[in-house]
Amino acid sequence: MKNMLEDILNEAVEVSKIKRSTEEEPSGMQIASDKELLEDFLNGLDLNDDKAVCIDEIEPEIKLDKYLWVIRQKEIELNKCSALAEESIRRTQAWLDKKESAITSAIEFLSGQMRNYLKQNKLKSLSLPNGNIGFRKQSDVLIIQNEEIFLANARPELLRHTEESYEPDLKAIKDYIKKSGGDLPKGIDLKPQEAKFYYKLSEELQ
Repeated sequence: MKNMLEDILNEAVEVSKIKRSTEEEPSGMQIASDKELLEDFLNGLDLNDDKAVCIDEIEPEIKLDKYLWVIRQKEIELNKCSALAEESIRRTQAWLDKKESAITSAIEFLSGQMRNYLKQNKLKSLSLPNGNIGFRKQSDVLIIQNEEIFLANARPELLRHTEESYEPDLKAIKDYIKKSGGDLPKGIDLKPQEAKFYYKLSEELQ
């Protein structure tokens, strides 16, 4: 466990630290070296320079503060990975959209040429070595111009009844239990949960 913890702490200094530049564009970000990252943190501990830093010798609260520092680096790393993934997805989607548009346009153009050929030669279908082309009859599109008039005059067999569906309203149930002083409706149970640990990073000093 100790070695694992030290590995995690040491790994944190390898996280790239973003320094704000005059520009807000990603291209304007500067990356601090691993050495600079480690020096920044050790300077914040206010320890004597002639003493070696050991995790076990650091005061508990200082050690916990280091954990928060590590978490901050991990969150920065995660944000950078997320931004990189989003940019990669955006570029890939843009490339796909462009290719799809070009390919679809080519297919529609060639389909139009074949459709015009059949119409000009008054053909319903044509068999070719690479496949068949032709016109396929489609079902008529039903349009309800005035639903109110239709429902008022429709025969029962032309109507479809949709049954109402019910499901538990969790918020309403919780509100009822709270207002009733803990009265549980039949079929309902409450499962107590342990307090959830949280952390909130302080504002990073500029």
